[in-house]
Amino acid sequence: MSLLIELALYLATGAAYWWWTQNLTVFGLAPNLLFAAALCAAILSGPVKAVAWGFFAGLYADMLGSGALGGWALTWSLMAYGVHALKRHFDMSSPFSQLVAAPALSWACLLFYQGLSLVFGRVSPVGVKIFLAEPFLNALAVPVVFRVFYGLKRRYGAL
Repeated sequence: MSLLIELALYLATGAAYWWWTQNLTVFGLAPNLLFAAALCAAILSGPVKAVAWGFFAGLYADMLGSGALGGWALTWSLMAYGVHALKRHFDMSSPFSQLVAAPALSWACLLFYQGLSLVFGRVSPVGVKIFLAEPFLNALAVPVVFRVFYGLKRRYGAL
């Protein structure tokens, strides 16, 4: 049952991200709900599910984008593993921790993806506008997504 709920949650997150980026962008910017979902899943779940959420959310972002296929999947898988390893030392479930971690991890992921793209594709896919604004939008989205994921975890045992 929890696997079906997680699958539905993954599909709903992907659909919400797609809809948001198509209809609610402001100056071409929107919070990255896939990144927020990967981060929240890494905070709430075990190591295997954390990396799986990071991988599949990144794979979906790769399919929506035009960059190197697998770049976001690798980036967010590594981010999810790092968050899972560090959550023993930090309380990542508090909103303040999420407001601090989301921009820092967003910038780290954007820089890592930029490096991957420059090494393997010799292109620069991340614009300055995205690099400067998206981490702050992600910081606002992560606590909201975390509350939704946490409620589903308590109610249905998902994640």
